[in-house]
Amino acid sequence: MVKNFAGKINKFSGFTMLEMFVTIGIMSFIAAALVVYSHTGEKQIILFKEQARVLNVLARARNLGITSFIKAGATGPLPCGYGAHFEAPRTMIIFEDRASDSGCADADFRYSGPAEIFESSTLDRDISFDFLSLSDIVFVPPQPVIFITPEQDQAVITLTTGGNDPVTVSVTVSTANQISVQ
Repeated sequence: MVKNFAGKINKFSGFTMLEMFVTIGIMSFIAAALVVYSHTGEKQIILFKEQARVLNVLARARNLGITSFIKAGATGPLPCGYGAHFEAPRTMIIFEDRASDSGCADADFRYSGPAEIFESSTLDRDISFDFLSLSDIVFVPPQPVIFITPEQDQAVITLTTGGNDPVTVSVTVSTANQISVQ
């Protein structure tokens, strides 16, 4: 009896070809699903990173506007404020709002060209502005007072991923000095 039992173990040990193909097929399906999920997750991470960069540009312009008031005793002409300029599809510029007169009485709080550029950056190549309800936002010290061009109380900046299944996020800016994300 022992010999028969040992013979049966040797005869039936291992996997059949059908079991191997089914196992390989299931593993391939799971691997493909993970690759697709990983790519989608990567796009969302890049999108949220770029949303944070837009927030950083707005916060930096606001902080520069406040500090320009603190430096009012410094020598040389100071800007009337600092602002952020947005151009589709993916350009962001922090600019110094310089007035045509010395007292900032022109009240023309908007980007006037390359002479005012303080910093410039672009979004990731896979991300673009989907909707811009503003072109400029200027922070004028000391409070700061906020001017949005075109004139409005609240502006929306929407970023999107490219491709067949786009994902969007938004940044909302108001003249009440509130910046929020969605």
